[in-house]
Amino acid sequence: MALKKKGEPGENPLVPNAKLRAMYVAMVEARDIEEALQRRVTAGGKRRRIASVCGQEAVRASATLQLDVQDLVVEAESSAGMSSMLGADRILLMKAYRSSKPAKVSVQRLLPEIAGAEQRLQMALGAAMALKSQAHRGVVVCYLQRDELDAAAYANVLATAAKHDLPIIFILLPRTTGYRKGDETAGIARVAGKSGVPGIPVDACDAVALYRVIQESLGRTRGGDGPVLIECIAWRSRAQRTAAASSDPIEHLRQFLEAKKIATPSWFRQVKTSSQRRLKKKRGASKRL
Repeated sequence: MALKKKGEPGENPLVPNAKLRAMYVAMVEARDIEEALQRRVTAGGKRRRIASVCGQEAVRASATLQLDVQDLVVEAESSAGMSSMLGADRILLMKAYRSSKPAKVSVQRLLPEIAGAEQRLQMALGAAMALKSQAHRGVVVCYLQRDELDAAAYANVLATAAKHDLPIIFILLPRTTGYRKGDETAGIARVAGKSGVPGIPVDACDAVALYRVIQESLGRTRGGDGPVLIECIAWRSRAQRTAAASSDPIEHLRQFLEAKKIATPSWFRQVKTSSQRRLKKKRGASKRL
């Protein structure tokens, strides 16, 4: 009989400390590669926009660390940060995204990028239908920008997913710049409930809460109980509503880990130093490709 592996003293068995530290590392590395790429594409004074998950790292990392081999991801927009979290080779990412015409990098579990929310959703629903029809335990995780569809369109998509008990989790992303009236209300979560799909609002800055919500949603969906919608909301203080961006999810997780004595200041410094050192090596290697 195998002995049950003991966790660290005082840890939550549902969210092991090792997972929390792994989330922090994934979030830091995603931001580092995107910031490095942004510096490179702005060299010479010509600024070029590249897709970014900056400010949304917790939403991505909390899901990617729980994916199985049969799971699939549909992204709102392909980015080096998300590709890094999914395990893509950083040398290839640096080479691809620094080009004026970014090359396609094959990323495990990530379905091809399709412009247009409706077409992307059709692909996601089709992939979920295929997984179910083939009796796989895989789940489709579909990311959507908050304003990509109106409430009626969301209702139609969610009703279809509910009707067929599709293994799909919809994750609505928070706005990372500016502030609009209604940003802190879970309007689409309420639409989901009326469509027969559990709608769960969660703080987009809170990696721990996101991990638990996604953990429970994956368990439900893998068990055959159908789709879930998670609406990520960037709650802000009155002062923050006029700021350019919401609270930083990386700093939020760092404070949590430090307060719970899950990680030390020296560990955080080591993570940052290691990430940047390896990224410099990757950049050097990418120049030689």
